[in-house]
Amino acid sequence: MEFTQEEKAARLQWAVINSSLEELSKECEELGYVEMSAPALGLACRFRGLDAVKLLVEKGISFGFPSTEEIEEKYRCYIGQKYANYRTNYSLYLLKIFRGGLKGACSVKGMKFTQNAKRDTGKPLPVLADEERVAVLEYLIQNQEKLAFQPEEMLFYAIYAKDTVIYEVLKKHGVTLSERRIQTITEGGIATDGYWHEYGSMTGKLADEDYLEVMQRLAAELDGKLFYYTEKMLDITRNRFHDSRIFEYFLAHFRQDKMKKYQIIRSLIDEGALDALPVIEREGWLQAPHKRDEMIEYASQNKKTEALAWLLDYKNRTADFAAEQEKAEKKMMRGLSGNPSRMPSPDSVAELKKIWSYKKQDDGTLVITNYKGTDREVTVPERIGKSIVTAIGKGAFAGASGRVDITIYATWEQMKHRQRKVTKITLPQTIRHIGKGAFSELWALKEINIPEGVEEIDEYAFFVCSFLKDITIPGTVKKIGNYAFARCDTLEKVQICEGVLEIGERAFRDCGVLKEIHIPKSVERLMTATKQYSGIGNEVFSGCPELTVYCPAGSMAEAYCKEKGFRFLTVPCVEK
Repeated sequence: MEFTQEEKAARLQWAVINSSLEELSKECEELGYVEMSAPALGLACRFRGLDAVKLLVEKGISFGFPSTEEIEEKYRCYIGQKYANYRTNYSLYLLKIFRGGLKGACSVKGMKFTQNAKRDTGKPLPVLADEERVAVLEYLIQNQEKLAFQPEEMLFYAIYAKDTVIYEVLKKHGVTLSERRIQTITEGGIATDGYWHEYGSMTGKLADEDYLEVMQRLAAELDGKLFYYTEKMLDITRNRFHDSRIFEYFLAHFRQDKMKKYQIIRSLIDEGALDALPVIEREGWLQAPHKRDEMIEYASQNKKTEALAWLLDYKNRTADFAAEQEKAEKKMMRGLSGNPSRMPSPDSVAELKKIWSYKKQDDGTLVITNYKGTDREVTVPERIGKSIVTAIGKGAFAGASGRVDITIYATWEQMKHRQRKVTKITLPQTIRHIGKGAFSELWALKEINIPEGVEEIDEYAFFVCSFLKDITIPGTVKKIGNYAFARCDTLEKVQICEGVLEIGERAFRDCGVLKEIHIPKSVERLMTATKQYSGIGNEVFSGCPELTVYCPAGSMAEAYCKEKGFRFLTVPCVEK
């Protein structure tokens, strides 16, 4: 009788649980090649023990399996096609975890961590005793290359699972985290990096009582390096700061060079983490009187009475009121000595600094690094003082951080306002560059102009701008970066003007209602992560089921559409 590959995989798993070793051996011989035999080997590691594992290995079975989308769909696993060996890892069945598994882990997709395996006889098989699990692990380590077993990956998950038995055996054998894991934890990763995403997700889902133990064991693997800090790591940790031990650990083991101290203090006030406030006092974070008073005002406005009481007590204990008063009076007199009757102009440098953060570039022009205002409709200034504004920097308007690997200079409140309130942005004609993630995750943004003269739109520039409906990209733009307009959920029309040369990989990915995109003859490259087709990639428009591409006859875009089966209509070529 012929079986499909899905049936073979299911029969092999059934045999592991229900058959004697002799019957299992016979079943393997009768089934022949089984493309997805890794789950069966994993179940043997969890429920049957060393003899069954050895038998399967002798029959040529390992933890390897084909890395194709067909396999992922057929067996409901994760293939990690874009992340090398980052995929469902059936060796993790050896870990002593149960229903729910490793929360946040992508590599356990398709696996069921039961405490007992149901058998046809009615008597279930329990998870192996610790000494039996150790025997299996020793065998896996000895035969790791043959079995496609990665002990360094087992170590990572054993730490999060708090499986001390497996952890200690691995450490006895000198196993350490892979360089890729260490690099991810200490240097961060981009939004599409599966390792970075999983690390953040698993850390965020740790129980409060497990957090310190897990993070301490991870820290021991990092060769003295500190954890990489992002706003995302703050977001997933801030609700634990009521435990001052966790807050102290956070400050000591995460890189502080990217921390926004007063954003963190505000998070302590928001969470009512009173036990953590003495820690920031010891760190000297409240020494600046104007920042101390700003935090007092914030606690008062948000009715955080307990935090307010602590801050007021701190002020009474530490402030030199006479010196502060004298300094304030001198500042006031300096202001009056100019023209006391004159109110500052809204366009004065002093007033613009209240709304904009910026840096001077080598050519003397300015790059906007942060919008600090509260307007719903925002106009970016053409000049600040005598200097022209020519660029919108990385994350300058971003509504969130974490999914895009950028440094954001905004406070939590500023990001929240931008994300949910800003509906229109007007850019000046002086803009030449739009930086990475500059407008990412502005959920409420409905309208923005891209001025003639912009030369590059960097990656993730408009990522998850959910309410943008149409966009025109002028011909001065030479490159549209990777993921530049990805996941713009209501984007319907894109007009790319003659002159644009390159469209980055997945630039319009998952724009689910995108109906039309006009691509000029000048476009020479549409990039992809894996390959190019005459300079044109195959993933720029993935996840756009309603799309029709409008392109000139004989253009690269037309050739691509014909080859890949995209809907397209030819239109007359528009000269520059």
